Amino acid sequence: MITSETGLVDANVLVYAINENAEYHSAALKFVESGLNGEIPISFTPQVFSEFFATVTNPKRIASVLSREDALSEIENYFLKGESDIVFVHQGTLDKMIALIKKYQVSAQDVFDLQIVATMLSNNVTRIYTYNEKDFSRYTEIEVLNPSSVIH
Repeated sequence: MITSETGLVDANVLVYAINENAEYHSAALKFVESGLNGEIPISFTPQVFSEFFATVTNPKRIASVLSREDALSEIENYFLKGESDIVFVHQGTLDKMIALIKKYQVSAQDVFDLQIVATMLSNNVTRIYTYNEKDFSRYTEIEVLNPSSVIH
């Protein structure tokens, strides 16, 4: 169930959580586990899972790639495990996306992060957990938190 404290988990957090060689691996893994255990209310979008899959199966993006099967297994674990919600794109998302593009004059690849924000807002989620804080800091409608700042 979405609450005012629910935060969307960005794909980079999931990538760091499974990549033992990543700088933020320990913190990201602890954060994701805390979310899946219900200690921190979290949500995901299909887009986040797509970005995760694209990253962890691409040898140009990370050194220790996962097979398609292992990457899919990780995603299925997030769907099936614990206390997380999945938020989806709907008509309100498109309306929100168009309004945000106009407001923030977004273009090119930046539209993908904006789509995450639009999906969040159209599902009453106003918090995102990400290690790419600068990518989302321009959007005044949401609170951007580094996952390391909320784990103990």
